Amino acid sequence: MAPLFKMLEAGFELLVPLVIAQLVDVGIANGDRHSIINSALLLFALAIVGMIAAITAQYFSARVAMDFGREVRGALFRHIESLSYSNIDRIGTSTLITRMTSDVNQMQTGVNMILRLLLRSPFIVFGATIMAFRVNAQVAAYFVYILIALFIVVGAIVVITIPLVRKVQERLDKVTLHTRENIVGVRVIRAFNRVDEESEEFKDSSKLLMKMQLLVGRVSSFLNPVTLIIINVGISCIIYNGGLLVSTGGMQKGDVIALYNYMSYILVELIKFVNFIITVSKMFASAGRVAKVMEIEPDIKFDNENDIDLSGVSNHSISFENVALTYPGTREPAVEGVSFEAHEGEIIGIIGGTGSGKTSLVNLIPRFYEATSGSIKIDGYDIRDYSKKQIRQMVSINEQHATAFSGTIAHNIKLGNDEVDQEKLQQAIRMSQAQEFVSQKEGGAEFEVNAEGRNLSGGQKQRLAIARALAKDSPILILDDSTSALDFATEKKLRTAINEIKKDKIVFLVSQRAGTLMAADRIIVLERGTVSGIGSHDDLLKSCEVYQEIYRSQMDEEVAS
Repeated sequence: MAPLFKMLEAGFELLVPLVIAQLVDVGIANGDRHSIINSALLLFALAIVGMIAAITAQYFSARVAMDFGREVRGALFRHIESLSYSNIDRIGTSTLITRMTSDVNQMQTGVNMILRLLLRSPFIVFGATIMAFRVNAQVAAYFVYILIALFIVVGAIVVITIPLVRKVQERLDKVTLHTRENIVGVRVIRAFNRVDEESEEFKDSSKLLMKMQLLVGRVSSFLNPVTLIIINVGISCIIYNGGLLVSTGGMQKGDVIALYNYMSYILVELIKFVNFIITVSKMFASAGRVAKVMEIEPDIKFDNENDIDLSGVSNHSISFENVALTYPGTREPAVEGVSFEAHEGEIIGIIGGTGSGKTSLVNLIPRFYEATSGSIKIDGYDIRDYSKKQIRQMVSINEQHATAFSGTIAHNIKLGNDEVDQEKLQQAIRMSQAQEFVSQKEGGAEFEVNAEGRNLSGGQKQRLAIARALAKDSPILILDDSTSALDFATEKKLRTAINEIKKDKIVFLVSQRAGTLMAADRIIVLERGTVSGIGSHDDLLKSCEVYQEIYRSQMDEEVAS
């Protein structure tokens, strides 16, 4: 509908010079008042109809462009959600943000321009040329020369501009990355007095982006003056030769005016068309960048769409058999040769120094990362046999970094399970030891949390995240260093609450505190990704040197607590 109404508008526009020629040659030349009024009314009617057609075309093109942007952005977001952690690690968050915002917006603008100008501008240019030949073929020959010259100039500018536009978008990625790092790490930057240095770096990065954009602008800016010179040369030729023909009676004055108008149409439309080409070039550059993300195959594929029937399983279990994980782009494995079994009703502690592979190990259970070798089985089935929905429903995880979302406290807790009723909500709040701070907030569980939990303390965010994991009520519960911001008394209460629910779950507790894991049924000790020992607290104190060192280094603090 948009191109159709644009063509309709263009058709009426091409009739205007002919009406003006009629007005000059018949109405004004002969002093025919009736002809002048008729021509004026016809021009007015053409203007009204053209305006209605233009507004209708604009409405449809804008509607389609916005719908297109919504669909692309939605599809891109869904695809990003399907990517594994390793995929996202390689691409980079800032790049994905740029693709979702700047690139999709550029594509929207391009679609809008295509619907409005792709057919209209060529139609006007070639239509004006054809109409000029209809008026006077001898003078209209100059239109052909002008068009050839204009196409050479336009082509040269487009060829130079397109690669520059791509480089601008790539530079924009880097500025976005810098911006995101500074916003996310603003507290660290201030704490280490790096505000001036970071501001200077951002200024330099922005300056480089500005210079590249100015270069594109300067190249594009040649378009208007060069095309104006060419068009004005053409207009001069038309007026000069037309004037000669008028003086000899070979042409009428109105025809010269009509030819002048058609040449002006060509000028306006070519300037529009070049801007359209540049915009569409940006669109295709952005589309290529979005397509590259869409073409990325998830490292982890869930081939099974049907859930495994676990109705006969009475006791949940997990087994690791010689499991290893090597992150893409690294040589040394993060986890290697891990083998153990865990059963329902057990609390499995995982301890080790920084970088020992604790988080890497537990992230393999819900298939956030894929094991490089070995196998992981849940209830006797390889985790690769489970559907994505089933494996994620079976595992409830609270990751190292406690994340809070904008919305109420209740909304944050129900994120893991929308079907959580009021009773389960309050139970999760009590068990996570969040009752104390929730009751003090205005509105209780309906208290509005800011984005990233900025109006909550670190300990409050951790307890909120633990409540979310508990409310999901999955058979496998993973708490990855979830108590680092809690005091010892609160942590002890939390451990007691977890002991009360462990009979129905397999609980994994990841911590660097030996005191946190002392009551665990078994503790897995990791060192540089390998298992140094598995056993109870007492057994490991007798047999595992790594655990002994960890315990001794923390013993004074633990005893004092």
